[in-house]
This record gives sequence, structure tokens and C-alpha cells, in this order.
Amino acid sequence: MFSLIGLINSYLGYININVKLKNRVYTLLGTIGNFYILYVAYQFFMNGFLGRGLLFILAFLVLAYFSYLNIFYYFTHKKARLDFSPWLEKKLGMKPKEEIQQKSNLRNAGYVQTNGIFDNEKMLPATIKGDKKQQDNLREIVTELEKQGYLNLNFGGLSEEQQFKMARSNKNGINALLEPVALPYFELEKQGSNYIVLGGINPLEKKELGELTRIGLTPIADLDRRYEIYLAAVVIQGGIHKFAGRSSLVSEEETFSLGVQVAYKENFT
Repeated sequence: MFSLIGLINSYLGYININVKLKNRVYTLLGTIGNFYILYVAYQFFMNGFLGRGLLFILAFLVLAYFSYLNIFYYFTHKKARLDFSPWLEKKLGMKPKEEIQQKSNLRNAGYVQTNGIFDNEKMLPATIKGDKKQQDNLREIVTELEKQGYLNLNFGGLSEEQQFKMARSNKNGINALLEPVALPYFELEKQGSNYIVLGGINPLEKKELGELTRIGLTPIADLDRRYEIYLAAVVIQGGIHKFAGRSSLVSEEETFSLGVQVAYKENFT
């Protein structure tokens, strides 16, 4: 019996299937194998080996309890009753999965970074456009930030089932960067009448990332002489886009983009 289960398990290792589906299969195999332990216990009782039979009964009950937890976790959305795993995690000094997930989501969101504190100045979102070279620069920066662990393109650490639920409730779907991530370094450079956004992982490796075209609904050319314009915050957003199909997620490639907030004040000179 156990040889058969081991053989099935080894074949599953060669198949690239969803992790949750694979865990469901393992749960079913473990449950079936556990009833074989009950059969062995019965044989010990029939042959007069009461001590060994009781040990196998005890092993059956322990494994049956964990199978019960796994069935609730992998096959339903309900929480199992008599679940002492949080107590066991606390006693063993382990962090609950929910806590790890929350911390992962916080790390993925980066940290709020601004280019100063603006109290009296007016602030508005800005529109930025970039050519292919500038978009490639942003992609290179994202790749480097991912290597350094500054951001993760993993949909906030959500499972596929959680992603599907979120995408189904959001008509626009979800992106690999579930939350915008602050660009580590950014500055605004005026080139003639154009306002160019430069940024990167630090000032030494800054690249051109795009040109500001509007502040709010107003073309930047109409504000150029009347106002002094400063970058207040720049965030990275986008990545692979997923939306909910009839029964599963559908993925499509999407370029990264920048979200820009600017501060401006009247120019009295």
C-alpha cells in the first residue's frame, strides 16, 4: 500500500501542476494511507498483539486529525474546529502563516518616500509619458530592485485562489505590483521647455524615465512660467496583469509605469 502511494508521489514530482491541487492530491493519498494503518491495527488485535494495535490506533487518530485539518484548508473556505495549530506554532516559536503573509505584503508595498514635506505648496498628480528607451530604463530599474529584494512581483504574496477572488471583485483586474512601490531616487530636470523625470536605485545610476505633460488637467506648458514645479513623490506600478475569466485567471503582459505627485507654487520672480 505504502509502496503504491510512494510511487504516485514520485510521479507527481515530474508533473508541473498547481501547488494547491498537488496538496489536495497529497491530502487524499495521506487519508487513504491512514486507513491502511487502521487495517494493520485491526490485524494486530486479531492476532492478540494488543499493545502494538493500540499504538497503531493512536497513530491513526493523530494522522486522521491532521488529514481533517488539511481537508478544511485545501478543500473548503471554512476554518476547522478544534484547530490547535496556532497554539502549537506559539509554543514552538513559529510565526503563523497569516502574520508572515501580512509582513510579506507590507514589504512588497515598499515604503512611503517623498522628496520633502510640503505643507503650504499645492500638490496634484501629474501625467508622464515615456518613449521606448525610457520604458526600457524603467524595466531595467525594476529588474535591479527585484534582485535586491526591494520589491517583489508576486501579486502581494497572494495565492492563486486569493488572486482570483480579488480579480473577480475588481473589474480592472490586478497587477504583479499589487500596491505601488516608491522609486528609491528621483529628480526633475528641466531641458528647455520640457520637464524630464530622472530616477533609479540611487543618484549615481539615474536614468531618464519620462516627460511630464500635465499637472492635474492642465498642460504643463501653461504652468511653466507661472509656477515653480517640484517632484513630491514617484512610485512604480503595473507589471503582469491578471483578470478573472470564467473559472480561472487570465494573464497578459503589461508595461510598468510611474505614478507621479508634484508640488508647485507661484513664481514671484
